Amino acid sequence: MNEEPAQENTKRLHFGLLLLISFALFNLGYIVDQTVRWSDHAHGFLNGVFHILVFGIAWCFYLVPWSLVVFALYRWRKWQRFRTQWVLAPAVLVLLATIGGLLVQPPTPSKRFKNFAKTELPSNVQNLRYHFSGGGIADYGDTYYFETTPEEVDRIVREMRLEEDEFYGREGLTHTTISPLADCPDFSTWDGAKQYKGWDDRQHWFYYLITDLSRTKVYMMIGCI
Repeated sequence: MNEEPAQENTKRLHFGLLLLISFALFNLGYIVDQTVRWSDHAHGFLNGVFHILVFGIAWCFYLVPWSLVVFALYRWRKWQRFRTQWVLAPAVLVLLATIGGLLVQPPTPSKRFKNFAKTELPSNVQNLRYHFSGGGIADYGDTYYFETTPEEVDRIVREMRLEEDEFYGREGLTHTTISPLADCPDFSTWDGAKQYKGWDDRQHWFYYLITDLSRTKVYMMIGCI
């Protein structure tokens, strides 16, 4: 009569192994998220791995107590089935929620630009290039290069409430946080270039825009500290 429960007990994963799997699943989603969202996927992966320190604290506060309660109930009530599923369920939900967020808000240039700049990329944008970085406790630093019309440049400046940097380009002063992207024009060679900048006091975002004299070539940087 006792053979079946005993047989099921031998098939159970050790509780310590369950905790290890729970910890891995809990962190996996963010590692995948950051790997995909960074243009340099290796750096994104490392950023996700670094956040194990942060997520590990959350796991200890929320999932370890849950797992211990499940373990205690199964010992007390002598339940035999679905212990593994109950222990791992919260970690699986976190994983699915993180991957779901990646699917709902994929790191496409248009979505990311609208999300951070609070305005749209030009509908007539050409030769779009970009480099994305940042997430979690890592500072954001997105750089765009694109070509458009002067009207669209004016729209972006207006909607983002950017102000002209009156010192940029005067007497050789060309200080900017923007770095040229590979295989894109170098804005330091643009005669008559102008720089615009802005700052969001509430969320600590900063914005830089450099455009050439014709206002058709644009570099933008969107960052957060």
